[in-house]
Amino acid sequence: MKIDKSEQIFLVLVPHRDTRLVLRDYSETLLKAGFTGAYSFPWAAPLASLSRPLEKQELKNIAHTFRKSANDGKFHAEGAYAMPFPPEEKNSFLYGPRLDFSIPKDLFGDNTGNLFPTVIIGACLLPGGRNETALPCPPTLSFSAAAVANMFWQSVRPSSQDTKKDAYGYKWKIGKLIWLPKKAR
Repeated sequence: MKIDKSEQIFLVLVPHRDTRLVLRDYSETLLKAGFTGAYSFPWAAPLASLSRPLEKQELKNIAHTFRKSANDGKFHAEGAYAMPFPPEEKNSFLYGPRLDFSIPKDLFGDNTGNLFPTVIIGACLLPGGRNETALPCPPTLSFSAAAVANMFWQSVRPSSQDTKKDAYGYKWKIGKLIWLPKKAR
């Protein structure tokens, strides 16, 4: 069987481990409720698709920008939301708590990245057409410790005609974390 692989690069916001533990518990609740995609995505918020990985200094500049943009120095997530992920595919939807966070439109001065209109922290990947209203409500989150990083994402789909239409898999790797500074400069 021939395998179709495609790799994409994203800028992600990664909450501190304490917040990720809360999200892990929520993903466990989703898995127990029958949503098998609960562990198909890292507990991070994709912010933009990138044409290339960002360098360390670029990530540091973004970390400082995000610290300034955070409400009272904190990030707040509440309610549930689903968006197509990867953005150009409609086969799967990323589901999780919506992050109340506005990303400055001029974050990228060149054609390096395309910002997502909505920011959510990944808790589950849902197949297209799945009704997310049946999902347990995500926890309300508030955190100040977070990092930015490149995330390398790969969809792996069988390309053979005789396999199931929805048979697919995902791989990801999150690059070096650049922590947001404690205070805005």
